[in-house]
Amino acid sequence: MKTSTFLGFFLALLLAGPLAMAQATPTPPAAPVALITDKTEVTPAPAAALKLRLDLNPITNALTVRTDATGPTRIEVNGTDGRPVITRDVLLAGESAVVLSMANLPRGAYIVKCISGERRSMKRVILGQ
Repeated sequence: MKTSTFLGFFLALLLAGPLAMAQATPTPPAAPVALITDKTEVTPAPAAALKLRLDLNPITNALTVRTDATGPTRIEVNGTDGRPVITRDVLLAGESAVVLSMANLPRGAYIVKCISGERRSMKRVILGQ
């Protein structure tokens, strides 16, 4: 029963295929894609990198971060595993300095990341004695 149903469906499909193709309206061929055009596309310029300066390296207990960011800015101090250990959201105006206390952190290397809108910058800092 199942075989005869399948064969009947298959036979109907074979017979209907040429009829459907004969009744279909032909579509015009698509225009080829132009590789060179006379139109100029303006691509947005990448955002300039954020200027980030750390006062002392290696540092002892306090980290002073200076940046040229304006507006809301996030300053992160990330450990060697990439996880943030200190995160500060600040509102800056031009050349500004932010002081972060690192007295409670273990000695070692850290990455300071500064993000302001589309602009970002990173620096490595060593927390010494």
